[in-house]
Amino acid sequence: MKKVVKGYARKLEITYNEERGDYHPHFHVLITVNKSYFKNTKQYISRDRWLELWQQVTKNPLITQVDVRKVRGSRDDKVYEIAKYSAKDSEYLQNQNVFEVFYNALKGKRLIVFSGLFKDAMTKFKDGELDDYTDRDKTKYVYAIMYNWGSKRYLEMEKRLLDDNELEEVNGKLIDEKNL
Repeated sequence: MKKVVKGYARKLEITYNEERGDYHPHFHVLITVNKSYFKNTKQYISRDRWLELWQQVTKNPLITQVDVRKVRGSRDDKVYEIAKYSAKDSEYLQNQNVFEVFYNALKGKRLIVFSGLFKDAMTKFKDGELDDYTDRDKTKYVYAIMYNWGSKRYLEMEKRLLDDNELEEVNGKLIDEKNL
């Protein structure tokens, strides 16, 4: 594996099937390999071998599916599976019991994990070394708004103007880097 895998990003996702009343925890994993991987027969790992390895490492022979695909270009939709939600609100907000199962299953878990080249890239991102490649948010934020979930909808609890320090802190940041 170490000769083949140069890094990975792994994200835990849980889905809920209301009809069957069951949950499906699964991983989305993006793996980096050498460019020659798909042409090098000594390094290439077939889909069936990936399944076999996954069954071994999880100690679960009942797993029957792994979906292995090559990412085609930098805007491939499969890449975004790593970045999206770990659970859909339309699923975990079905009722209190379902919400509690999701909450307890996800509480305290590392939902996304980076290794190898992905970990190196995340360090560079956090250190600001990649800022030149990221768009700035042009939205002008002026309010802080707090909502709570109740009665099957979000209820506005507080709405106030941001003070001068908050305005400076929030506005003009890199996209997806705002914290309130």
